[in-house]
Amino acid sequence: MSEGPHLLIADVVQILLRANGAVLCVRRRSDAHPAPGRLTAVGGRVKAGEPLDRAARREAEEGAGVHISARRQEFGGLVHHHEPDGTDRITAVFVAQSWTGEPHNAEPDKHEGLFWVPMEKPPRDCHPRTVAVFDMLTHGPSYRALNWPTSGGAQ
Repeated sequence: MSEGPHLLIADVVQILLRANGAVLCVRRRSDAHPAPGRLTAVGGRVKAGEPLDRAARREAEEGAGVHISARRQEFGGLVHHHEPDGTDRITAVFVAQSWTGEPHNAEPDKHEGLFWVPMEKPPRDCHPRTVAVFDMLTHGPSYRALNWPTSGGAQ
């Protein structure tokens, strides 16, 4: 069986969770890529040689201006998303319920603002991968395979 070009992208999401179940999300600018105009959880790409947990903490600091200690961060799960163009994205999800600093829009060139979103019932303009992460964290299991063909691939 011949396969076309395959690219694997590693992403991280750092869930900043309040006791009431609300998660800090960013609204992507309308000219931002990916997810223009959508609400997404705080996160981004892993840099070469960077551990996943450190990448998630870095993204929280760069995107929302908060510092999370490694002791306050928990692993939440993995989402493996197959894009229509054949690209695979692996997203490692981490959760923190406490941090240092007041969340603010630390990347105004990428985000229009920050919003607290109910994880149990995210708004319609939440990005589908963010909704999948919320569903995984609230209902399990801790691994999700999304958008895979029903034959010839992961199921």
